[in-house]
Amino acid sequence: MKKLTISLIYLILLVQTASAFTFLNIYVDEKGQATFLGESSDSPPLPAGIEIRGSTISGKTNSLTAKQGGLWNFFYSLPDSEINLVLPKDAVIKSISNGDISIDRERISIYFINNINLTYEIDDSIATAIGVSQSTFLIIIILVAIIGVLVVFLINYSKRENEDHEKINDISNLKKFSKSQNKSKNQDNRKKIQKDKLKIMSKVLNTRENTIINALRKSGKIKQSHLRKLCEIPKASFSRHIQELEKKKLIKRSGEGKNKFVELTNVSL
Repeated sequence: MKKLTISLIYLILLVQTASAFTFLNIYVDEKGQATFLGESSDSPPLPAGIEIRGSTISGKTNSLTAKQGGLWNFFYSLPDSEINLVLPKDAVIKSISNGDISIDRERISIYFINNINLTYEIDDSIATAIGVSQSTFLIIIILVAIIGVLVVFLINYSKRENEDHEKINDISNLKKFSKSQNKSKNQDNRKKIQKDKLKIMSKVLNTRENTIINALRKSGKIKQSHLRKLCEIPKASFSRHIQELEKKKLIKRSGEGKNKFVELTNVSL
């Protein structure tokens, strides 16, 4: 009887240990500070500055990042965990050990399990060199650009006034010309934004997401269940990849239940 009781206690402890799991969101800022938000069914080992109350994990730490020159290194390992890591704005990944990469509100987001080791840099070299923050530097650039445009406009306006006074007085023609120029600039800006978006997306799509996109390019609109079989991706992973591609506005879904269809959006055509 005593042996049976000991065996039951050991079995209960084993089940509790096996079911323990941790879910974390880690947000890293431009100075390398990592903010933890998450929950756990156990009491996992956490870095200094991070605490767990009940099942909720929170806190901040600088112990996970190290900077050498212009490169940042981030390393973290926690058994039995699912973690979503969000890098600072303008971060560029140089190397990564594992994880699925996506874009979340103009910041790189990496989903990984248990551990990750990555190197990244922040594209703010000019701002750092003149000793200002990125937001201040952006405001300075915008102001300089506005002043430059005004100076160029005034110079050109003065030249046109001297060369042809009658054309300058023709307000109607000047308004039409300005509208035409603004329309042309807006079209160029839209093309540039579209091109930049495609460039960013091509860098962050993982192998399975690229497989789904390529399959849709060949098949066109297709049932979601048929697409999964065509791509030979496990059902759980496939659903997550489909959701990520939909968030990135590369695909769109229609229909309900078994009659749910998937097709490419204009962005990914």
